[in-house]
Amino acid sequence: MNARACRHAIALLLVTSAPPALAHHGTAAVGGLGTLGPGSAMDTTSPMPMGQGTILGLLKTEYVPFQQRAGFTEQKRYASFNTAMVGYGLTPWLSIFVMQPYNVKSQEVLGTNSGPGDTSVTLSASFKWDDGLRRVPEKESLDDLFDWHFGLWASCTIPVGPTAHRDALGDYWAPDMQTGFNGPSPGIGVSFLKQLSTDWTVLGEVNYQHFFEQAYPGPGLRYQFGAETRLNGALVYRVWASGARRVDVGGELSLLNLQRDRSDEGTGSVAPMQASGGTILYGQLGARVTLGSFVIGAGLKRAVASTLNEGAEQQGSEGLEDFRASLVIAYVPRF
Repeated sequence: MNARACRHAIALLLVTSAPPALAHHGTAAVGGLGTLGPGSAMDTTSPMPMGQGTILGLLKTEYVPFQQRAGFTEQKRYASFNTAMVGYGLTPWLSIFVMQPYNVKSQEVLGTNSGPGDTSVTLSASFKWDDGLRRVPEKESLDDLFDWHFGLWASCTIPVGPTAHRDALGDYWAPDMQTGFNGPSPGIGVSFLKQLSTDWTVLGEVNYQHFFEQAYPGPGLRYQFGAETRLNGALVYRVWASGARRVDVGGELSLLNLQRDRSDEGTGSVAPMQASGGTILYGQLGARVTLGSFVIGAGLKRAVASTLNEGAEQQGSEGLEDFRASLVIAYVPRF
């Protein structure tokens, strides 16, 4: 049976797979979903390929309000991360994705900053274990889809997002409030998937993203966002399926480690910053509905535990959100 026939509707799954330090942006998680075969999570990248010749269009939005903490002035109020994505199956086992964010960030007194984020390009390779590790073939039966599947992906951003916007007082926004990074940021990840039964699927992923030191507008300001490491795991249940329709629900845990940001703060000596970075464990519940070539999904995510560096001095950072709510709509035509 052709793999694309098994997966009637294929979609990329989004949700701030990678919200970096100080919630500067949101990105996408990659994965396949269809009325037959394994399911996909919201945050955890799936290793399943799109299938050769399959094209995908996707829109995702995420709303993130921050806790308002006593003793802080000019507090960050909320962020909205919005992404348009196009994916294409280059071969049966190799897929490419291009993502363009548009970010909105609001801070009391200083106002709201909005604009495009940095374009991201991801190349994803899919493998399976079948008497040894091999590339995913063009054809897989439903029984073949119960094999262990693995993925390896690499990405890099293209610095098209602005970094010289000014706030309501006429000063340059701080680097974490700009919508771009002013330089490329590469990433790499590995993932696995195992269909446990007709309805249950388990997924796991580890990924890393690096940021380089950059010059930002201001009096000699140099800034480097802390590197990010993520460990994601998900369990997905197919609630119902009939014809080209399907409903999935899933639970996820996401462990995020953020290294300290570094800045010279105009002094000429770049050093780790106080009140930045830490480790956060997120829990998320999500649901996804497949209707032919359309897929609609939603998720709600909260921090369940965190250890932040100088946490009492942080506000508007990962681990200090009220919640993260996401909505994704995807369409998969065939060419």
